[in-house]
Amino acid sequence: MKVEYADKFDKSLKKIKDKIALKRLDILIEKLKTAKSLKEINNVKAMADNIFLYRIRTGDYRLVVEYKDGAITILLLEYLKRDDNTYKNYK
Repeated sequence: MKVEYADKFDKSLKKIKDKIALKRLDILIEKLKTAKSLKEINNVKAMADNIFLYRIRTGDYRLVVEYKDGAITILLLEYLKRDDNTYKNYK
């Protein structure tokens, strides 16, 4: 798949100081680039109320992506530490 980055994705990365989480993200992005669909990626869940948004779990962090079924492009939206406010912008 082709991976694109939203502006707020870069902003969310600047806030993360956890080097292990950033390494996991790098590995996940490489997997996304070589995958033909999201079905090949572990820990993917559709987000409620939006058929194009998915979250991918990597440890305590979640990668929020926009993916249209059958599309070859995935847009990375945010990489956030999981807490009560993680998905508030996506409801």
